[in-house]
Amino acid sequence: MSETEIADLVASLDSEDMLGFLRLFPSDFAAQMKIDETIDVNPTTPSSVLCLGMGGSAAAGDFLSSLANYQGDTQVTTWRNYQLPYWINDDSLVVATSYSGNTEETLDATAEAVAKGLDTVVISSGGKLAEFGSHISVPGGQPPRSAFGHLFGALLRTSISRGIIPNEELSGLIQRLEKTVEEFNFVNNPDSPSLALAQTLLDREVGIVTAAELECAGTRFVNQLNENGGIFARSNPLPEMNHNEIIAWTDESAKNSQALILLTWSGMNERVEKRVDWMMENVEIDVAWQLHCEGESLLEAMLYSCIAMDWISCAVAILRGKDPSAIGSIQSLKEHLGQ
Repeated sequence: MSETEIADLVASLDSEDMLGFLRLFPSDFAAQMKIDETIDVNPTTPSSVLCLGMGGSAAAGDFLSSLANYQGDTQVTTWRNYQLPYWINDDSLVVATSYSGNTEETLDATAEAVAKGLDTVVISSGGKLAEFGSHISVPGGQPPRSAFGHLFGALLRTSISRGIIPNEELSGLIQRLEKTVEEFNFVNNPDSPSLALAQTLLDREVGIVTAAELECAGTRFVNQLNENGGIFARSNPLPEMNHNEIIAWTDESAKNSQALILLTWSGMNERVEKRVDWMMENVEIDVAWQLHCEGESLLEAMLYSCIAMDWISCAVAILRGKDPSAIGSIQSLKEHLGQ
């Protein structure tokens, strides 16, 4: 497919400029991390953190949880439900994220947290959520899943200020992420791997296997393929999947029906590296990719994965003739629930 044909397809399908927002991911994240604002919260480090959210807004909590697991001193849990977990206590920090500020599950759980007098911070572009707790505002006007740079940046900044995870030098990281956008931008870069990889995913069931540290990226990749691309996908982390799903991958029926994407990074446990090597040698299917998430830290590898998955999932949409911004069934469900 020529550059002109790709550009014409994007122009005809991308009704809300999703690809334009994808180009801004590094600058969105950098802008949030540079903000120096004082929020009216308890300055002490909490005993635990509960991140409330749904869909793309919950992904920020997943990424923070993974960082905390491997670099922090505080447990971080993502919670996708209407009510708070029973174990929440007065020493916990609750962070509620909803890009629109009107996600009903998040609103209910946040109202419960505030009613209990819990230390509560909310992140949104406005909406009803802004009326609760200490509000951190992010720019509005784009599809929520394209605002991950803003949402995760705001959450990460808050977490660093509260001592949940250590600070990290970002100057070189942002420039490297901008180069990653150039690499995966299939509209401006004819050598981008996005379209070639996306083409192989069509008409197959997609299985994403990740290093444990990148389980959050696998979950978000699935969501992006679902929502942007309109296709089914699933994710499973290593080493866990080697104790169950690996049998299905080595079954003969997988050869022509499955597509495998392995998300790896340079900080993996050496035993996990050996497991990856075995899978690449022994899983005999027609479509198998190893996507190595580049970066000098876990944070950078995570953000690299975000850029890759965003462009690949939108490439799937374009190749299928789908508007990557279209979410008709979600809107229909919201209308049904509002009756």
